[in-house]
Amino acid sequence: MRAVRRWRHWADAEDHRPLRTSFVARVALVAVISLAIGAWSAWGIRRHNAFGTFGFDFGIFDQGVWLLSRFKSPFITIMGVHLFGDHTSFILLPLVPFYWLFPSAKVLIVAQAAALSMAAAPLFLIAREKLRSEWLALGVAVAFLANPALQWEGWEQFHPDVFEVPLALAALYFMTKRRWGLFLVVVFALLMVKEDVPLMTFMLGLYVARKYNLRVGLLTAFASLLWFAGAVWLILPTLNGEGTLDAWRVPYGGMGGLIKHTLLRPWDVVALALEGDKSFYAWQLFASFGLLALLAPTAVLIAAGPLASNLLSTFWYQYHLQYHYTTLIVAVLAFATVIGLAHIQRFRLRTLGVGLLLGASGLTGWMWGPSQYARNPEALGDASAAHVGPIHHLLAKIPAGAAVSSHYSFVTHLDHRDEIYEFPVPWYSQNWGDGRRNGALLPQSRHVDYIVIVESVLNDRDRGILRGLEESQFERIGQTGDIVLLKRSAPAPRLGTP
Repeated sequence: MRAVRRWRHWADAEDHRPLRTSFVARVALVAVISLAIGAWSAWGIRRHNAFGTFGFDFGIFDQGVWLLSRFKSPFITIMGVHLFGDHTSFILLPLVPFYWLFPSAKVLIVAQAAALSMAAAPLFLIAREKLRSEWLALGVAVAFLANPALQWEGWEQFHPDVFEVPLALAALYFMTKRRWGLFLVVVFALLMVKEDVPLMTFMLGLYVARKYNLRVGLLTAFASLLWFAGAVWLILPTLNGEGTLDAWRVPYGGMGGLIKHTLLRPWDVVALALEGDKSFYAWQLFASFGLLALLAPTAVLIAAGPLASNLLSTFWYQYHLQYHYTTLIVAVLAFATVIGLAHIQRFRLRTLGVGLLLGASGLTGWMWGPSQYARNPEALGDASAAHVGPIHHLLAKIPAGAAVSSHYSFVTHLDHRDEIYEFPVPWYSQNWGDGRRNGALLPQSRHVDYIVIVESVLNDRDRGILRGLEESQFERIGQTGDIVLLKRSAPAPRLGTP
């Protein structure tokens, strides 16, 4: 018991030594954040201009926000689901006014870059308080921006999940300052990002109740459960007719089966969470923070829900560093790393700890990240390449407002319209709606007036669909290389007729 009391005193101790401030460190922080925003924005826009952004998932959000900006129902024809019936990402609503001024997919690129980069600010504020040095806090912020998981979040086109990073860190900062009004406001905004955020905010509530404020903590935990229930059992079913569209990712046949296996065969569940790539994924997450987060295991538990969700998922993307499912985990591990560093009482050793963090982030960023300094950098694309200009000229022939079925790499340049589909949809349904009509000819096929496709990448089935459409309903009106533009020349037959 004495050892437990000593541990709790050490884990909860506040450092009361004088804060080492530095105007230069603050200026450097602003410069680093500005550089990160500029770099991520430039890379994203360059890739977009070179047709390196796609309908799934970028176009889904671009069409949705554009429809909202035109005061239309955000039914996403790219995937056949209401925007908020896919995920409860109401955090997208504040982006609508920007589309009034700049109706471009590039708004999402810049917003993502800004969200991820500015997350370094609340982390800096947490670190300066806990580490008692603005220079050490700057080191933590720089290491965070170089972290490979965060780099991938900035690279992987646009997802509203990126807003979880600054909001989670802001909530954690207000928690450490005991500013509960602002804490609750930020937690509310965080819940508006996605229906699975309560996996983190519930544990955050328990952490607050244990360490800071029992009433606020229990309120946070209860509100998280209430929002999760409302999102999964009310909002999503109302908008998509089914509920969560991701239930198939839960092993053992769904939540009931998972709970049963956890209670009766827990060793099987643990084995599932660590099999194959999953253990390496967990190693990557912790190693990128120099394993320093493990010095604050209680803080790490705030991310237990999202981490377990990824490690137990049957969906390959959820347990690979390159995708957006790490957002909440990375934010919490950054916070836990600061708390772990704060446990080091000697300032010189604390400084060495920040050096270790910088080294780990830089090394793992080089090993596993996508940036241009990485071992295997992702291609940015070249918007000045000879083939790009003719493609833009070809797409410009499609009138605004016309219904289009397009190759996936052109969708984000054409999705500011009521109807845009990824070929062979709507003549052959795939990745559309709730999946119950896979392979069906959709009634929306009568609406489409233009098709733009890359012929050389079509499989035999889609090539046959295109050939039949060209023989009966469409004619070629333009071509550059193997990219073909077709326009409707005859009305579509009624469904059910030859």
